[in-house]
Amino acid sequence: MDHFQSFYFSGLSKITNSVWRGVWVAIMLEIWSRRNKIVFNNVVVDGVEIFTLAQLKAWSWNKFR
Repeated sequence: MDHFQSFYFSGLSKITNSVWRGVWVAIMLEIWSRRNKIVFNNVVVDGVEIFTLAQLKAWSWNKFR
């Protein structure tokens, strides 16, 4: 929770801060999801794939916000 709360930038608007927090959540969720696939399904995943999927997730959340 502390890590999430640290993603507040005092010079930015509420909306911009909300977008950055959404990006953080997307990245953490994707890392967790890929970690589970590695542990439980022996899937090999690379960092570029995680980053790309997190970007897509964050973009789609902000688009439909």
